[in-house]
Amino acid sequence: MLDFVKKISYKQVLFFLVTTLVFQFVLLKDLPFFWDGISKSVRASWIYNSNFTEWIVPTNINSGHPPLWILLLATFWTVFQKTLWSSRLLLLLVNIGAVWQLVLLCKTNFTKRVAPFLIFLVCLEPTFVAQTTSLNNDMLLLFFTLLAVNSILKNRLFFFTFAVTGLLFTNLRGMYILLAILLTHFAYIKYKLIEVKRSMYLGYLVSILLFSVFCALQYQKLGWFIISLNEGYNDHRQSVDFKQIIINTIVVLKCFLEYGRFIIYIILLPLVIKYLKNRKKNKSKEIDRLLLAFLIFVFVLLLGMIPFSNPIGDRYFMICYILSIVLLINLISMYIANKKTVVYCLITVFFVSGHFWVYPATISQSWDSSLAYLNYYKIESKMEDFITSQGIDKAKIGTRIRLNERFYSELKTAEDTKQYSTFNIDTNEYILLSNVENYTKDEELNHVKNNWKLIKEYSQLGVFVSLYKKP
Repeated sequence: MLDFVKKISYKQVLFFLVTTLVFQFVLLKDLPFFWDGISKSVRASWIYNSNFTEWIVPTNINSGHPPLWILLLATFWTVFQKTLWSSRLLLLLVNIGAVWQLVLLCKTNFTKRVAPFLIFLVCLEPTFVAQTTSLNNDMLLLFFTLLAVNSILKNRLFFFTFAVTGLLFTNLRGMYILLAILLTHFAYIKYKLIEVKRSMYLGYLVSILLFSVFCALQYQKLGWFIISLNEGYNDHRQSVDFKQIIINTIVVLKCFLEYGRFIIYIILLPLVIKYLKNRKKNKSKEIDRLLLAFLIFVFVLLLGMIPFSNPIGDRYFMICYILSIVLLINLISMYIANKKTVVYCLITVFFVSGHFWVYPATISQSWDSSLAYLNYYKIESKMEDFITSQGIDKAKIGTRIRLNERFYSELKTAEDTKQYSTFNIDTNEYILLSNVENYTKDEELNHVKNNWKLIKEYSQLGVFVSLYKKP
């Protein structure tokens, strides 16, 4: 059996991953937009409703992010109808592109001791798995990131230009990633880890030029670019004081360690130290490339995030998780090959356990970074059935759960006429709470739980929805 696993080829791995993604698409084809994905649906709907006559989104719904993802969504809606399954068809294609590039990254950077089937271990990373189910632009950003890195290793100018241009037009974090790629490129050249091809620099120039043209057009139309004048988003682009920088640093550390990822760095750190001490004896071009890229990406993303007020999510660091896991696999095969089966099984257990991590309701959680959020929809449906059966008027129920945005999250043909009220302890007769939203303050949560009457609660694997009535 073990010999059979070792003989699995990279093509067979890719085929299995694509098949899994297709199965996932069929299984989740009606899964709504979730969390930040809802705002992308809002903007894509604006472009779709304007029949593509406008593609620079107005300030009142514009966060500053470039429009590639929402343009693609609106295009798929135009071709296949505005439905959840057509949105997920787009995500499926992006996911396939991302795993294709991930397989190529591993094929190029796995040492000779490593079998191709260990790509499956990389793909088990919890946030990567969760993002393959999320209708947001992070998988598209990851696809372009991996394509850019792979293109540098192979010196493929066209694909590199396409990749770095895609980065800048997908998400503002693409600017940080472009800088990280540039520094990684320079480091690879300095340490002779790739062949030098000066024409590759054209990719940077073309992408920056095209993005500059877009910024100029947006400034001409809206009077701003990159940093939105929308107050709701502008607050996320502000610099912070030293205390908040420390807090943001702790949040980033939490991102790297939670959902079972801590096991990676517990094993990785001593192995990296051992490698650096014995590098002259055991020098590996693959390990050097991965270690340099990992350190540079972590440094640049930290520098780009911790001094600012924008909330930090686990998904922002997916490329770092992937690089660290591939690096770890190489180091395990080099230094603890006799224990590798046990170590790989241990990592698998912790990665799978990550989807069951649910914090107390008073602790904010990146719900789109594990599959735990999938437990929410069933209990939401049960709660709404209960509310209907009891004849409770939704207008009397205050909540911060995004139930009033189903026109965008579920792409309903008409908005629900019976809207929930905005959360207000003083005026609401009922309060609907759930731990899948992070906006309710701890004192509000505790006040409702301790002083209001619990009418009904549904929960599943730590995710809950609770209905309270004012006493």
